[in-house]
Amino acid sequence: MNTDSIIEKKFNRRGKMIVIDRKERDKRLRKADILKAAEHVFSSKGYHEATIQDIAREAQYGTGTVYLYFKDKNELYLSLLEEKMRSLAETVQEKIEDIRDAGKKLESFIQESLNFFDQNQGFFRIYIFEKDNLRLMVGKEASKSFASIKYLTNYIEELIRMAQKQGVIGKSYDSSEVADILISIMGSLILNWTRSGSKKTQNLSDKSGFIFDVFLRGVEKG
Repeated sequence: MNTDSIIEKKFNRRGKMIVIDRKERDKRLRKADILKAAEHVFSSKGYHEATIQDIAREAQYGTGTVYLYFKDKNELYLSLLEEKMRSLAETVQEKIEDIRDAGKKLESFIQESLNFFDQNQGFFRIYIFEKDNLRLMVGKEASKSFASIKYLTNYIEELIRMAQKQGVIGKSYDSSEVADILISIMGSLILNWTRSGSKKTQNLSDKSGFIFDVFLRGVEKG
């Protein structure tokens, strides 16, 4: 019997059945193993010190196997970044999709996003500290791998427009500019929190209420 013809039935997030043969399933598992190993190596050694050999050793595969899936370290890093950002977008959307109040939805979005950064801080520390240098190194390849970042940005804009319709945010403001402000506030706080290293006394998600208040009400005297 040809084992490659054996199929596996799965369901996507919308409940639609997808069929995967064994060969394709094994390829996906190997790729997932490599990405998981890469996350560990990048987090512990940093992007510049990490090597394909380190990642192959961590994944318990031969170096050649890694090169079957990724042409070099840049592509592997960008694939991992794409995977993380897609996971962030899917996780946050799933947890807040049933909330109808725009203010609560925005607050929950901030909370769940920071929870995700808390849980994946090792990888995101590399992204935050080295993103400018990495963009220079990977050049045009980066634009192909940031689809999930763009998707997440568009989703934030949708949340802003929803808040405007419900009167939570002024309708005269440009939704993309307001979204940029929220992203900047969150990014700045994440950067400062990450820099604190071992001095951290709080989870990043503990700051969600502060971000929400500053974003909506500013810092005017109450």
